[in-house]
Amino acid sequence: MSADFDVIVVGSGPSGAHAAQAAVASGAKVAVVDVGHVDHHYVDIVPDRPFSEIRRDDAEQRRYFLGERLEGVAARAGAAGAQLTPPRKFIVHEADERLPFRSSTMRPMQSLALGGLGAGWGAGCATYDQRELQRAGLPTEGFGRYYDVVAAAIGVSGTTEDDVSPDVAALRHLQPPLDLDSNASAIMRTYARRRGPLQARGFRLGRLPMAVLTAPLGDRLPNPYHDMDFWSDHRASVYRPAYTIRRLQGEPQFAYLDHQLAERFVEEDGAVTLLTRDLSTDTGRLFRCRRLILAAGAINTARVALRSLGAYDTRVPMLCNPYTYMPFMNLPMLGRPARDRRHSLAQLTAIYTPPGAPDERLVANLFSYRSLLLFKLVAEMPLPPRLGLLAARLMATSLTIAGIHHPDEPSPLRYVELKRRGASGDEIVAECGWSAEEERTRHRRERRLARHFMTLRCLPLSVVRPAHGASLHYAGTLPYADDDRPLTCTPEGRLRGTRSVYVADASPWRYLPAKGLTLTLMAGARRVGELVAEGVRRDRT
Repeated sequence: MSADFDVIVVGSGPSGAHAAQAAVASGAKVAVVDVGHVDHHYVDIVPDRPFSEIRRDDAEQRRYFLGERLEGVAARAGAAGAQLTPPRKFIVHEADERLPFRSSTMRPMQSLALGGLGAGWGAGCATYDQRELQRAGLPTEGFGRYYDVVAAAIGVSGTTEDDVSPDVAALRHLQPPLDLDSNASAIMRTYARRRGPLQARGFRLGRLPMAVLTAPLGDRLPNPYHDMDFWSDHRASVYRPAYTIRRLQGEPQFAYLDHQLAERFVEEDGAVTLLTRDLSTDTGRLFRCRRLILAAGAINTARVALRSLGAYDTRVPMLCNPYTYMPFMNLPMLGRPARDRRHSLAQLTAIYTPPGAPDERLVANLFSYRSLLLFKLVAEMPLPPRLGLLAARLMATSLTIAGIHHPDEPSPLRYVELKRRGASGDEIVAECGWSAEEERTRHRRERRLARHFMTLRCLPLSVVRPAHGASLHYAGTLPYADDDRPLTCTPEGRLRGTRSVYVADASPWRYLPAKGLTLTLMAGARRVGELVAEGVRRDRT
């Protein structure tokens, strides 16, 4: 059977984009199959101006801050995408309808957008250390090369000279770090005075490498510090996987096949046939390739694999970082003016290593709160709305949100399985449970972390534990295994039970550190893309 392509990649998110780029660079003829929703509406409405000027002068600001259908106000709390701004809502468009998911304990965010969840990711770029790579099942030998290739390609700003950089910034290609805003600068000054006692208790503070430009890269421009990063991608300073896909579209050996929902694959006669649903015509289509790479995210890669292998009613593991966010007041900034020039993304990152548990580090990314608008904050305050608004205005320049991630490892309480649902097809059913001891341990560590923040003169206001899945970090559904077990992957990423199907996202990981996973996703995907392209070359010879 002849093949249309050497390699087909399912998904255009961080993993899919970089697996495809690596395979193209290795000489393969590559297609990315994707639904590929994009925002055609708000992209031309949001101005390329500072947040403060827009709030002061733009009579049309309600159109994109609240949404023309008030979608920025009416989002159901806890629903997938509830915290997305109106210009980012395209990320979850049709996901509930096309990617059925049912759970009593988990509310994940799924995406059919060009760039997947990477179309709105927070741009944090932490590297994993040797121990973390090993526990995840990734190679420790030579993996740094993939980190460096990705960092050079997407543009990463940061430093190797602060207290957290040995854990998060093992990169050769770094642009200068982003400027800190007034609030983060004040926190760092307090940390410098109290650094010794905090470090003795396992707490360190510094800057997270960010996929945000501080110097030009190709046709992309440095971040303008407009504090509009949650609303627009003007100047393309924050990396999005769509940029890689669009660049690849200029290559003669690459094709981007959009409006295609991958449903299943079949192997026969030395080729893989991918069956899709063409959403523009509601008809089935077939695409053939020598090698297939699944990179649709841990949930939907599992969906395609389980369906293709007929593995219904079979539980596979699921990893998902437990996530808590903790708003607090930075007392040195209370009531004081702040510099207008700032970006909206993570300003600082804190790493807390609990005593006697070096593998159980917590990572907290610190955000200053302004451009997401005060009405969203008021809704979560235990005060009458008018009083809540007054309190929010008073705290505005001192308000900081710590997004706290815990590590995760396999447990029988966390799994997904594919279930038939009659004539309407099938659905993923998942549970993301935690034992009472796991919950107690997490809460105890969060309380200790809160005390460290208080040492920094940051007063916690509350602890918010959203539904599991809010971390947007999913992994582990088709884990790496050294033995030949069904529904696992080989160390090279080949899906067992197949000859030519590979997995390039986090589905094979056996452990999920508390650090952000996206940089490691892209690095690992490049490795798989290279290995797959090398296999195609061997076939030809």
